[in-house]
Amino acid sequence: MEEPIYLEYLRDESEEKEDQKEKRIPSFAMIPYYSLRDGNIEGVMSCKALIDSVEGDKLSNDELMNKKFLFVSSTTMAAFFAMQGGMQTEAATALKNLYISRMDDCKTIESVDELHTIMFLDFTRKVQESKEFIEESEKAEEKGRAKISRSIAQAMEYIRENLHTKLMLKDIGKAVSLSPNYLATRFHEETGTTVQDYVRDQRVAVASTMLKESNYTLTQIATGLGFGSNSHFIKVFREQMKITPKQYRLRYYR
Repeated sequence: MEEPIYLEYLRDESEEKEDQKEKRIPSFAMIPYYSLRDGNIEGVMSCKALIDSVEGDKLSNDELMNKKFLFVSSTTMAAFFAMQGGMQTEAATALKNLYISRMDDCKTIESVDELHTIMFLDFTRKVQESKEFIEESEKAEEKGRAKISRSIAQAMEYIRENLHTKLMLKDIGKAVSLSPNYLATRFHEETGTTVQDYVRDQRVAVASTMLKESNYTLTQIATGLGFGSNSHFIKVFREQMKITPKQYRLRYYR
């Protein structure tokens, strides 16, 4: 049986990230960025000399302009590593653009260097806050999972692995040896949502990821995630995300 495109996409995405991880080669100049990615303020401050001045290749004969070019490059890298550290893409991009805008007002090399230090520490603090938030969320999620029975957990897994099918209540129940009515009642009691809403939310979540990070067409995504038709996909996606799939891709495609 051919593998559903969304499962193929998620598997390929995971393998690609692992390959990229293996190819990264640490260097002395990259240490601050790794500390930023880890939300490690002490680590960043321990190599403060590397962030107090923006250094790099000569890109312009004008010293101030050259410094600004390097600032943009460093800020872009800081945003990239911040996203790797858990900072939301939209937030990291907005912060990057904010500091590049502030840099435009710098009139001296010293002011660019000073802003670079502020920018670097700001990104690091934001990553630290993101990690703390994720950690708290995971603890809450873990606490919530403790209340979910094995059969309902199996039902949730079955749903995630079969988003490309119609996912009828009777079929899910059969897969976990529960009657449709009992499954519906237990699922709502343990998760706080209905089976139908959970299926919808999972489809929209995977669709949004594929719209951002893959080249699959809207039709392929709609069909591959069991929406039935493009019009149904657009309707459901817009209801949940307050934006159409096409608009979402235009805004967030990486």
